[in-house]
Amino acid sequence: MNRFAYALGVVAIAAVVSFPAFAQDSTSSKVTGVIQKGNKTIVFENNSEGLNLDQIGAFSKVKTSDPALADKLARNPKLVTDDSFVSKHPALQQYLAKYPTARDDIVANPGNYLTPVNGSAWQHAAPGLNN
Repeated sequence: MNRFAYALGVVAIAAVVSFPAFAQDSTSSKVTGVIQKGNKTIVFENNSEGLNLDQIGAFSKVKTSDPALADKLARNPKLVTDDSFVSKHPALQQYLAKYPTARDDIVANPGNYLTPVNGSAWQHAAPGLNN
């Protein structure tokens, strides 16, 4: 009986200690790399939380259909707020009609949609690297 109580205690302690590892959401974020420099540690994670992946994926089709549009927007993402510019690009016009919140998101987070080119006033640096 004493051995049984001891074994049960060991199992209970192991379960309590490992519970936080099981509680983590392994599908929403995965560590892809770690950099340590002095007392600063940067952890890189793949995490799509808060992103509308359908919206971002659909924008890839717009870029493919009009590569010159992608370059213009990469240089100045605020062009998506210019109705006269949008009206000259039917694929972009249809996209923004389907995803009305994309207009503000492209301006605020161009790196989620575009690749910087020469003349881009923004850059897509990993968080913590442009300090």
